[in-house]
Amino acid sequence: MSKINKTILVVEDEVAMLQALSTKLELEGFKVLKAENGEKGLEIALKEHPDLIMLDILMPKMNGIEVLKKIRDDQSWGAEVLVIMLSNLSDADSVSKVAEHGVYDFLVKTDWRLDDVSKFVKNKFGITQ
Repeated sequence: MSKINKTILVVEDEVAMLQALSTKLELEGFKVLKAENGEKGLEIALKEHPDLIMLDILMPKMNGIEVLKKIRDDQSWGAEVLVIMLSNLSDADSVSKVAEHGVYDFLVKTDWRLDDVSKFVKNKFGITQ
């Protein structure tokens, strides 16, 4: 698999999900950064400025919506970075909260397969393979 010149940060507290997503995206050629909680995810995001962030909503230390707000406060990079929210929640309240911060991609974990996620991410970058 050829190297894709894009970096993705996966912020997910479920270790098995974090590993599965990271491994799949790495196999697809992406550089992947990982964080197991919101605090660490925010720290990595602000330091590394990834091209896309996959961000769980319910996490310890800082939830995904708090992380998203702080990322969006970084006007030079964070205001525009692509973010895909991950959750087991599909309620309208969670969807509207993330939409307020410019996130329109919301993946409910039980509704997709890893192959679907990698295609979705490639699509976000305009990569067709």
